[in-house]
Amino acid sequence: MTASGSDTIFSKPRYRTVASPQPARRRLVVAQDAACAVPLLDHPLSQLLSLGGELAADLPHERFANPAALYLRLQLLLERAEVGTRLYVVGDEAFLWHVYRLARHAGLLGDEIELFKNGARRRLYCVHCGTFQEIGEEGEAGCSGCGVRLLVREHFSQRLGAYMGVCLDPSRPYGEGRP
Repeated sequence: MTASGSDTIFSKPRYRTVASPQPARRRLVVAQDAACAVPLLDHPLSQLLSLGGELAADLPHERFANPAALYLRLQLLLERAEVGTRLYVVGDEAFLWHVYRLARHAGLLGDEIELFKNGARRRLYCVHCGTFQEIGEEGEAGCSGCGVRLLVREHFSQRLGAYMGVCLDPSRPYGEGRP
C-alpha cells in the first residue's frame, strides 16, 4: 500500500488514493458505498459488490441489504477466483479490515488487495478484556466489555484489524462501575 500521508508509526495503515497499474485478469471491487467505487470501475473486467449507494451510470453491480450477505457472496467469489484476480476495497477502516481478513483467509496475497479508506469508523481492541468495538476518530473510549476508560493508541494490528486500547487512568484499572 502506498502512503497517503507521512506517518511515523510503522504499524499505522497506509491507504491507496488511486488504483495501482498492476495488470489484472479480473477486478473485484467491494464498497460500502457504490458511488465511492466509481473510479475503480474503469477496467472492463470489474465486478462491483456494495452495501448501498447509487451509481450515476448504468454500471451493473450487486447490492446487498446487510454486511453478512455481502461477506458471504464475497467469500464464494474468492473461493472460485482465478489467478490474476485483484481485490479493491472501499470503505471505513472497520469495513476494510474485515474484508481484508476474509480475502486473506480465502487465499489472496496482501499484494493482490488494495484498500481505499472512506469514512471515520474504525475498530478498537481492549487489551484488558479482549473486547472489540467500533469507534470514530476519538482518542479515548469506554470499553463496552469491562468498563475501563481506554486511550486509543496509534498502534494498529493488521492481524486483529483494530487499534489497541489501553487503560487511560491507572488509578481506575477496573473500570467505572468496579471497586
